[in-house]
Amino acid sequence: MKMKKHESGNAKQKHGIDALPVPLVAQALEKTQIGKYHTKGGHGFAAEDANNFSDQIRGKQAKVIGTSNERNGADRLVDGIQVQSKYYRTASETVSSAFDSSSGTYRYSGQVLEVPRDQYDTCLELMRNRIKQGKVPGHSNPADAEKIIRRGTVTYKQARNIARAGNVDSLIFDAKTQAVTSSYVFAVSFAVTFAQGRWCGKNNTEAAKQSLEVAISSGGTTLITGIISAQILRMKAAAIGVASIRNGVKAISGTTVGREAIQRIAVGSLGKAVYGAAAVNHVSKLLRSNAVTATVTAVATSTPDFYRAAFEQSISWRQFTKNVSVNMAGIAAGTAGWMMGAAAGASIGSVLPGAGTVLGGIAGGIFGALGGGFGGSAVAQVLADQLVDDDSKHLIIALQHELQQLASEYLLTETEFEHIGAKANKIVNPQWLRQLFKATEGGMDQAALKHFIRRGFEPQFELMVRGRPKILLPSTDEVTAEIILLTETISDNTSLPPTPGSF
Repeated sequence: MKMKKHESGNAKQKHGIDALPVPLVAQALEKTQIGKYHTKGGHGFAAEDANNFSDQIRGKQAKVIGTSNERNGADRLVDGIQVQSKYYRTASETVSSAFDSSSGTYRYSGQVLEVPRDQYDTCLELMRNRIKQGKVPGHSNPADAEKIIRRGTVTYKQARNIARAGNVDSLIFDAKTQAVTSSYVFAVSFAVTFAQGRWCGKNNTEAAKQSLEVAISSGGTTLITGIISAQILRMKAAAIGVASIRNGVKAISGTTVGREAIQRIAVGSLGKAVYGAAAVNHVSKLLRSNAVTATVTAVATSTPDFYRAAFEQSISWRQFTKNVSVNMAGIAAGTAGWMMGAAAGASIGSVLPGAGTVLGGIAGGIFGALGGGFGGSAVAQVLADQLVDDDSKHLIIALQHELQQLASEYLLTETEFEHIGAKANKIVNPQWLRQLFKATEGGMDQAALKHFIRRGFEPQFELMVRGRPKILLPSTDEVTAEIILLTETISDNTSLPPTPGSF
């Protein structure tokens, strides 16, 4: 009987796919202004991101365009309309901030003023008064205030909370935004795992079941990773990390090859041409976010094994260390693969300006992350296997020995034993092996090991024996007739030695 290796298949697939959330979450976070949330007035950036996300999920063409810091430039563009976001403590301060302190005139001609949701009505009235005073060029009718003032989707208090870590509003906002990224990971994980299952000979039902389990796990990990990473990146310490990383990126950009690589990574991430200091700054923040996200992902994906080792005691600490090492290697390789893939994909896609660069960067990044994740974890697994045996290895050897003992006791035929082997391959999975490890003190208690295996498999042997056809012994006459026939056969086939002198 041959036992399949239970920890390798699904575990290797999972290690490879675990690399995907890291760069996708990091990229999604860097498309927001989260790095500015901790600064003075950071709630204004948080408001822009919150309102922008709300517009996007309602199907509007919305994007933040105020990152260039152009004087009196719009903060957002929504369905072709320029939007200026203003979030101050009171409605009076909010409206006043949109008017020049010297002349008293409206500073954002042609732009709509987005205000806190809870201040909307008061801001409308204040704008009507400003129009009556002739302070809004191009408008003389107070009713035009409704064309100028736009109600934000979050209140002033909510904007302040979103900019800070550790409160309900920021957690809800992170959950909403990261749900989008986790849906991407869910879809890609399902597709990749289903294809691998079919290539390995599984039918559609078996492959779909396995794919759904992996996709749910990967999507859930992405959501948790994204929320925790976003909370960490709100802290001032994250900005210090960018400053440290930027020095290294600057040094790399000092060479021709390094500068080209950094620009391509930035283009692959943003989907548009970025050069010089802007490219260095974006890649620095991207690396910082990847480092945070990778750490959070490593902790999140290792937590179940930590619980099994520390509390359930269903795996050894040696196995825990091995699993973490393989997982982290896959995550690191996947992150590097995403950067190289996104850069290469954007370059290839640039033959179609605009959409081609964006799609090329996305596709290249995903394939690069998956390739790096699977490749990195596979190499790490091979190296780890050379140094540390899995807990399952000696448990499966013990299982095979005990099943052979049972087969001898129950006088199983070769065909019957193969049937038992097929049953064993369905019963023995990572969960069953962890239960065996826990119940037998890591396989050291031989009596418990024997008891556990027999309790699980002896009913299968008994069922096999009960299914055998009933055997009736032959009658005495039949046995006597067979003995006589056998004797005559032996006699006929035996020749006496020739007597002397005879021919």
